[in-house]
Amino acid sequence: MQVSSTTAKVDRLALTRDMYALASYLMRSSNFGAFNTIAELELSFTQIKALCAMDLDGGDRSVKALADSMGVSLPAMSRAIDGLYERGFVDRQEDPVDRRMKRLRLTDSGRAITSSLNETRLAAMQEFLTSLSDEEAQALTQALDLILENRGEIADLRPQRNAGAA
Repeated sequence: MQVSSTTAKVDRLALTRDMYALASYLMRSSNFGAFNTIAELELSFTQIKALCAMDLDGGDRSVKALADSMGVSLPAMSRAIDGLYERGFVDRQEDPVDRRMKRLRLTDSGRAITSSLNETRLAAMQEFLTSLSDEEAQALTQALDLILENRGEIADLRPQRNAGAA
């Protein structure tokens, strides 16, 4: 007996719109708390982006490399970093090879800011997920497992399993 496999054609445009609706909902609900945190810190958008970019790659960077990666002018990035340095969120050190270049690294205080923003976003997503039925949660788990199994670049962005666990 020959087993045939039929795959239903997926309406990618409808899927795109549905995914957009879900992402928009999650971003709106998670950004409210994140924006409040940012406002309390009185940081510029460029400063927040710089902190998040440095947290994402985990290593040290030059001011120029950070500016280039974010599409920001070098003077604007230098001003943003000066403010972060003055508040103790970023450490600057001379590059051992080129003393004119400054290497940047997040301090524990800077890392605490990005962790706080991530925790705020995770809490909003957890609130959404607790509103799902068991059937919806199981279906979403299976879909995400399949996607993350094949998309290492997404799976690598997952927070630690024990952080903010439900």
